[in-house]
Amino acid sequence: MSTGRILKSADGTDVYAEALGDSSNPAVVFIHGFSMSSMAFNAIFSDPQWIANVYLVRYDVRGHGKSGKPADEASWASQRLAEDFDAVVEAFKLNKPFVLGWSLGATIIADILSFRPPTYISGVIYVAALPYMGPTLGKVGTPACLVTLAPLMQTANVDDYQQAAIAFADLTHTSLPYDFYLACLGNSLVQPRGITVRLLSRTQDNSGLLNAGRKYGLPLLSVHGTKDRIIVRDAVLDAIEGWKNLKVLDIEDAEHFVWLSKPDAFRTELLEWIAHISA
Repeated sequence: MSTGRILKSADGTDVYAEALGDSSNPAVVFIHGFSMSSMAFNAIFSDPQWIANVYLVRYDVRGHGKSGKPADEASWASQRLAEDFDAVVEAFKLNKPFVLGWSLGATIIADILSFRPPTYISGVIYVAALPYMGPTLGKVGTPACLVTLAPLMQTANVDDYQQAAIAFADLTHTSLPYDFYLACLGNSLVQPRGITVRLLSRTQDNSGLLNAGRKYGLPLLSVHGTKDRIIVRDAVLDAIEGWKNLKVLDIEDAEHFVWLSKPDAFRTELLEWIAHISA
């Protein structure tokens, strides 16, 4: 059975988190993407094969879903987001979990490795990932994705916001179940626009992340859908150039929601990689 609860981060911010499965299995912490919440991984958390093989953990990044939504600048410092992850690790007594960052959620891994050593985690799984904030966003995001961001950050025109939110959701997958599609849009609606600005304009130090890969050889699996309309695959790989222990996985015909497009291939490849690294 799942254990969903509200945790307290170091600065007092509420962090909603959930764990599912056998805690003696390798743990994987799933971090969702822009304007979403941990419900993005519902299909994985209801899959018996995933549940049988890994200890599934997910949480709503601050500013999203059921987690707290502080809008002040200090609450969006890199250390604060790293501390949210620490709260999840401590609450569920995780020992060197794998971290799966999807889309913008992958940037949280750069926060973690800015304040924790590479030995804190067993490996990194990028899924259609933006590796870190800064000018890289303009290279990794497709033109169709980037054009939606400014309307999503403004408060002057409701119609522009609505159209951009729908356009962004439509880019993630061409045939989402309608109730799930509405839930994705609902996650965007409950996020204050000021927090969207904080999220997209914050800065990061990428040196801890890159040193973990280039110097220490932290294992990284970079997963890409060949029909992703949000992330530019080659720009992701350029951003982590020199990473030693890297496996690149291209899943044919998969979109931004890679695990919804090709659930069997996604599951098989990831579980095999996790088992290999854990052996």
